[in-house]
Amino acid sequence: MITRYRKALLQMLDALCILGALLVAEFFTILPELFIFTDYTGASTFTLFFYLLFLYILDAYKLGEEDIRDTAIRLGMACVLAILGSAVASYSLDHYRFDRDTLLVVFSFSFIFCLGWRLFYYRNVDQLTHPLRVLFVGTDKAGKVRALLAESMPRATILGYVGEAGFDSDAGPCLGPSFLAVQVAEEKQATMILLLPDAPIDADIAHELLLAKLRGAMVVDIRSFYEHMVSRLPLSQITEEWLLQEDGFSLNTHGSLRRLKRAMDLFISLGLLVLTSPIMLITAIAIVFESRGPLIYRQRRVGLHEKEFYVHKFRSMRVDAEKDGAVWAKKNDDRVTRVGRFIRKVRIDELPQLWDVFKGNMSLIGPRPERPEFVSRLKETIPFYALRHSVKPGVTGWAQVCYPYGASEEDARRKLEYDLYYVKNMSLILDFKIILKTIGVVLFPSGAR
Repeated sequence: MITRYRKALLQMLDALCILGALLVAEFFTILPELFIFTDYTGASTFTLFFYLLFLYILDAYKLGEEDIRDTAIRLGMACVLAILGSAVASYSLDHYRFDRDTLLVVFSFSFIFCLGWRLFYYRNVDQLTHPLRVLFVGTDKAGKVRALLAESMPRATILGYVGEAGFDSDAGPCLGPSFLAVQVAEEKQATMILLLPDAPIDADIAHELLLAKLRGAMVVDIRSFYEHMVSRLPLSQITEEWLLQEDGFSLNTHGSLRRLKRAMDLFISLGLLVLTSPIMLITAIAIVFESRGPLIYRQRRVGLHEKEFYVHKFRSMRVDAEKDGAVWAKKNDDRVTRVGRFIRKVRIDELPQLWDVFKGNMSLIGPRPERPEFVSRLKETIPFYALRHSVKPGVTGWAQVCYPYGASEEDARRKLEYDLYYVKNMSLILDFKIILKTIGVVLFPSGAR
């Protein structure tokens, strides 16, 4: 799992690789009396910007989450799109152009350099990363914490816990009382002191832990740590008291942010309806020629404050797809038509939802609107599920770009963790980040059904 800080370092490494490719291009294709960074400042800036932009959009930093082949494909697509973007941008200005030879050299060496360090990373990941040595403070829900750590940091070692001894615990062996947490951490060379929900901390213990943290020790609460580590809230660890005390969940108390978000929804949805109208026309023709039935179907969904509304989408299934009632979508669903399979993969089937955004039933960014039949069931089995309805549902959202299409109750549980993170941390910056990642999902389809 790549943390935010490590990802920033990897992005800096990519920037150095691109700058290196520009220097190689200067040596091979630029006249000796010219310098690429001074005489071609605009073209160099465009090149660096677009390469880093598309590397981010296509998420070329999923090291450890996918094999080197998938990473290389993402990297290659990013380089192709970057060279096209920088070429279009630079050729619109006469004095900021690279010639074709320079563009080709920059493309080739950017790909070689960026792929090179990734190959080195894959082959030496164990030497380049230092696995965490974790000491628990407390024992509550330790088994679920172990599962969370195994998922996000599989090489982490759980040393044991400090707290009350005398009973078996998923936290491992008891290494001492809680007031010796700092001493035990030093003796066992722990790199993280992880506070569980029932951590027995009084004023003296809190003082010792604070001093250790100020000296550089990593002392973190499992819920805050997990939120910042994987950008979702762990349902197994959070409580209403914790949610109440934490910062966030403030959209409905910030009227200016809510009005600005609505204004952006109106402006962008109207613009996209106009820009994508040719795509929607071609899609409509393809659907008509393939199968009989309506072009667009309406389906009841649950929106803001659990108010039901009708969502509009291009029909991607057979007309009789739900003759036996509502069911979860599944991989390789035989109810999906050939045209439907393609438009789902690239998200074209979602375009009519822009009308729902314009009407105000949805937002561009938000949790995916779910069907009433599923909502009533999920509210009974998944804690905090109703919280996702405190904001408008979206055409795209944090859960949609971070997790594949949900097709089961367990998928719904996992996606809710991402939805709660979004509701808690909602901001225009996060919305912009989701838009960029949505572009990446469209360009590099995965998880669609």
